[in-house]
Amino acid sequence: MLLLVSACKYEDGPKLSLRSKAHRAINTWYLDQAFEGGTNKTDDYKNAYFNYQIDINKDKSYTIKYRPFNVFDYKETGTWDFSSDKLYINFTPSTGSNGASKWKILRLKEKETWVVQTINGKDVELHLKD
Repeated sequence: MLLLVSACKYEDGPKLSLRSKAHRAINTWYLDQAFEGGTNKTDDYKNAYFNYQIDINKDKSYTIKYRPFNVFDYKETGTWDFSSDKLYINFTPSTGSNGASKWKILRLKEKETWVVQTINGKDVELHLKD
């Protein structure tokens, strides 16, 4: 029997995983918490990005959906990949209007991930759950 074990390179774990990084990233994620400079801003972000959802798919596509301030529907599609060192997930939208973005991975578990994303010029730590 062959056992594949992936050692962790992320600040907040996991220390050891039996699943590949890609397998753990592929999921439907929902915003659980948001922090700016260590301050909990979850309510502000859940209001601004109402019903935030990102689908990261096995075929390297992604879809982000939410309702800005619960006013209208926003949807972005594109492709994703890990950076060569696997410390970031890079997102490239199908339409060039928003440009590419990247998330620094702090924790990558099967049912929970923590990332840092730059939003409106600020580094925001997002805790996502499935």
